[in-house]
Amino acid sequence: MDRQAQMDLETLGTVVPALERLEGEWNEARVSVAARSRGYFTPDEEDRVRQILLAYRNYRFALYEIIYRGYEYPRIREPERQLMVFLLAFGAALTIYAKSLKLIQAYEREPLVRKKLNEPDTKFELEADFFEAVLRGYSSPANYRGLAKAAWFWRSRRRGIQKLAAASPADWKWVLELIRRQRGIVRKRLLHVLVCRLRYDWRAFGRTVLAPVRNTRYSIRSQIAGACSQLRTTLHYEPALKAEVLARLHPHLRPGDVLLIRAEKKLTSAILPGFWAHAALFIDGAAGLESLGLAAQPMVARHRACLLKQDAGRGCAVEAISPRVQVNPLEAVLFADHVAVLRPRLSPDELRAGVAEAFHHIDKPYDYEFDFNISTRIVCTELIYRCFHKRGPIRFTLIKRLGRYTLSGDDIMQQWLDSLDCPGRAGTAGFDLVTLVLKLDHGRAEFFEGPPGLAALRRIQGGWRPASQPALRSEDKA
Repeated sequence: MDRQAQMDLETLGTVVPALERLEGEWNEARVSVAARSRGYFTPDEEDRVRQILLAYRNYRFALYEIIYRGYEYPRIREPERQLMVFLLAFGAALTIYAKSLKLIQAYEREPLVRKKLNEPDTKFELEADFFEAVLRGYSSPANYRGLAKAAWFWRSRRRGIQKLAAASPADWKWVLELIRRQRGIVRKRLLHVLVCRLRYDWRAFGRTVLAPVRNTRYSIRSQIAGACSQLRTTLHYEPALKAEVLARLHPHLRPGDVLLIRAEKKLTSAILPGFWAHAALFIDGAAGLESLGLAAQPMVARHRACLLKQDAGRGCAVEAISPRVQVNPLEAVLFADHVAVLRPRLSPDELRAGVAEAFHHIDKPYDYEFDFNISTRIVCTELIYRCFHKRGPIRFTLIKRLGRYTLSGDDIMQQWLDSLDCPGRAGTAGFDLVTLVLKLDHGRAEFFEGPPGLAALRRIQGGWRPASQPALRSEDKA
């Protein structure tokens, strides 16, 4: 056996049992992941699916390399070496075929899961349309014809196979058993392959026809929404969170603090329901990330130059605003009138993981459709959801609106307040109120902390609008 054949034999011996273990994890995930009944994937479920998918993709790559090297087996003149190369490539091809079939049978008719398997992910370096690529490879008549040809070669070389197995039983016995066990998968599969191909081609045709329409519709919608997001109902807007307010607020902030924000006289604040119209994640500056132990992480280091450029002395925040997720100075993020600062009750490791997650979403486009089931586009509250959901005690419940699962700023606030009243309830009990700054009806911003801050938040959730309605009672003030 030459060195390459020995290496391929060892690779096959590693990959096949690893795929079996991965299949067990996948089946377990199918049972434990409640996405289908719930209607959406939570961030931890997405990560689990993609970790399995990434491993599955890498194992497929390793098997494909063996197959590609075996394409030339008919031209190899030395019979024994020809048979070795053929057996390795045939075993690898049958393994890919068998695992592809199981994946297709499990998820081809489950749109929610199939859509997630097709979604690209820069964090895990997964390309788009992975499931469609698996289906395309499985349903390829050329691939099926190649397997049928290989099966014929296998039958015609029985004597040589027996001789090889007798000469090196430890090396080849398990490969021959693998081939014998999986050969039956190819038999009587031609009709299934053709039917799968028809379904694949039909969906591909539909995507080709509808994609331009969808892209145009989304582009028009994003342009209109982007333009509206910058409009105000006055030509002379002066935010209540002025420089002196930010100077007083900044010492209270820590990396990982969630900022719920509202700017009066903004068109989106006027037309969107609820009070808290925007959310952002405070990450501080380079020194803050250093103290948190994040500065050396590759994704954080990648954006260090942008962070240093944007930091005007009071740190920065990550926010999803039109047209993309970006790092902005605190002064720009809080060019507004009201802000509530919520601090996650997390361990240092959990907090680091949550803040680091935000950096993975920087530069993703803004999601004008507010669809939390798509992680390739991000809306402001979705950034908070993806950074902190199921970290420590933090839990968010998405709300279905107009056929999509979403989470508004008011949802975050209401679920947190509800969790304070009912500690055992599945809500966002994992936050503390750091401070609340409100523009009151006299036009100035005032700070509220502790019980007065909670009382003010409850009044806001009940419909009170501090900038346009009478101020709080004196006993409610800090």
